[in-house]
Amino acid sequence: MNDLNKASAPRDDESRPLSPVFEHSEQSDTSQVSQFAESELVSVFGDPSKAPPPEDLTGRMGQAFVTAGKLTQEEVARIVQIQRRRRIRFGEAAIRLGLLSEEDVHEVLAQQFNYQSVVRRPGKNPRKDVSTSIQIAHTPYSTESETIRRFRSEILLRAGEHPCLVLALTSPNPGEGKSHLAASLAVAFSQLNLKTLLIDANLRRPSQHQIFKLTNKTGLSTMLVGRTLATLDLSHVISPFLNVLTAGPKPPNPSEILSFPSLTELIDVFRTDVKVVIIDTPSTSVGPDAQIIAPQAEHVVMVCRKNHTSVESLHKAFSQLETTSADILGSFLNDVPPGVSAHGGSILDGDGTLSRWQKWARIFHRNKQSD
Repeated sequence: MNDLNKASAPRDDESRPLSPVFEHSEQSDTSQVSQFAESELVSVFGDPSKAPPPEDLTGRMGQAFVTAGKLTQEEVARIVQIQRRRRIRFGEAAIRLGLLSEEDVHEVLAQQFNYQSVVRRPGKNPRKDVSTSIQIAHTPYSTESETIRRFRSEILLRAGEHPCLVLALTSPNPGEGKSHLAASLAVAFSQLNLKTLLIDANLRRPSQHQIFKLTNKTGLSTMLVGRTLATLDLSHVISPFLNVLTAGPKPPNPSEILSFPSLTELIDVFRTDVKVVIIDTPSTSVGPDAQIIAPQAEHVVMVCRKNHTSVESLHKAFSQLETTSADILGSFLNDVPPGVSAHGGSILDGDGTLSRWQKWARIFHRNKQSD
């Protein structure tokens, strides 16, 4: 039996305004940012003995902020004086002097390492573009963001190599976190500089347009029925490596327009332009949509939530997907309390690790019946 750590993925609530559920640390992550910068700079030069001396790194850091228009040469000189006097890092000294904010440091470091730390649209305030519950888009150095990256790595390992990875996320019931997890995962893949498309295929109760604060006049539904062209150009550009295709107007027949081969043909159109497609799929309990979408995606992840998802509903959800040709990679369990053990084997560790929920659910269900 494996101990479960506390899960870090936020849950979505499709009937209420979106709100953050991650726990926030009171401690500033300025030191984490600076440590990230120095360790990454050393890794760029390979052998640590061949890395530039600290003075050279400080000069390069200062020049990066000057180039970005964040500092002047005189301000850099002041920062260096404080840095050497107090023996602290460049970014920390700049923040103490009030010359830079933590957001400024994040932004410039991300540019240095070609890292999409904050998704943004031209002319927009990046902090207002995305719901604050999508932590990886706002605080990329946080524990919650590391959880999503670990989850991303698990998916890549289990799914294998693909010219274009297509992954659908579903859940047994609404409100179990799949929409927020889909958005977070899409941002995480885009941070690998992989062109990523997030599709809101929940035509009954869409939410991605709310998470990313987008219009929803056209989208997946209008493309599927031929009212708009099936092209990536009509999706919303969030960053150079992330596009979002909203659900569009609610149709009277969502199951019919999602049926094979309509969605498959649309995904095939996008394959030539993107490397990753994440599909936010309706819950299995609200209709046949999940069963229709799952086999048209290459892989499926089941999203569950502690104190919300029952073993019976989980078992039923897996049974429904088993009737399709969908490849179920595993599950992601939200809000797992520490010290909880699973019956019959591994379920989610709560740290972004996929698990074999199906086996666990069946064993636990059998044990429950025998009690």
